[in-house]
Amino acid sequence: MGVLSCVKHLMLAFNALVFAGGTSLVAVGLWVALDPSGFQHIVAAEGVLSAAAFLLLAVGTALALLGFLGCCGALRRSRALLLGFFILVSLVFVTQLVGAVLFLLHWKQMQPELLLSELRRSYRGDEGAEVFSTAWNTLMVTFSCCGVLGPEDFGNGSCFQELHPGTPWPRVCCARDGPLQAGELLGWEQCRDRSPGYIHEQSFAMFFAFCLYYNFD
Repeated sequence: MGVLSCVKHLMLAFNALVFAGGTSLVAVGLWVALDPSGFQHIVAAEGVLSAAAFLLLAVGTALALLGFLGCCGALRRSRALLLGFFILVSLVFVTQLVGAVLFLLHWKQMQPELLLSELRRSYRGDEGAEVFSTAWNTLMVTFSCCGVLGPEDFGNGSCFQELHPGTPWPRVCCARDGPLQAGELLGWEQCRDRSPGYIHEQSFAMFFAFCLYYNFD
């Protein structure tokens, strides 16, 4: 009896946390769906926001239902509720397994065009104070990269080029003598001339691909 009581209380605690997390995701999903303007500064594409809202709602609802069934089944010692809990957990596991298999089969079809179009449309430069530009500046300095595909991403037609005509790329693309943004530029003129060692030629897409796919080849 002592072991069963311990298992019951552990299941209650675990499923209470799952239920709380699920309801929180549902709340955030509703917030994004009903008032997307507050998130537009982070994600510029409305389609991405809409998809994120529905994803949060779906995942949050599934988790909340999972936690509810687990808690009620443990409290009421209901075989029907525990069976529903078991079935839902099995469905979540199968869904994750199918998603992982599909990812492994189709990862080479992933393209950086979405990131590139967002960068060209919304990135405002080194001094950009909005969240989108600040996040990209941090990424490029931290990972020593320049744009999604390379320095050419900031060329004609980009928001950066319209705001900074005559500047080929932002200063965050240039090499520094210290870690992160605290370091001084090695040389802006050499960076403008694309001298080797003064500009980061590698792209964020290359870093992203390396991190995700290195072990799959």
